[in-house]
Amino acid sequence: MTSRLFSFVGGNVGPWRVTSERRAIFEEQSHHTRIGLQYLPAVARRLHHCRDLSGSEPFDFLTWFEFAPELEESFNQMVAELRATPEWTYVEREVDVRLVRD
Repeated sequence: MTSRLFSFVGGNVGPWRVTSERRAIFEEQSHHTRIGLQYLPAVARRLHHCRDLSGSEPFDFLTWFEFAPELEESFNQMVAELRATPEWTYVEREVDVRLVRD
């Protein structure tokens, strides 16, 4: 059995719409990537930038998470850590869709 989560995230003129130099500084402060790496391989994550699809997407990011159902507590802990980063203050809307596959 596998659990999957699609997370759609949209925000204001946040850190993902700034220059690459400013983005690098922000990533160093938020540790967003480091947090995700701590949970590998138990929680796999793939991030897609919706702005690369078109300029009129309602969300900035689509993230696909995959994990075993017995690791849901670890997954929830990782999400809590990600939501506690300074970057998350720019999020205005989020939609999570959870699926379980036998």
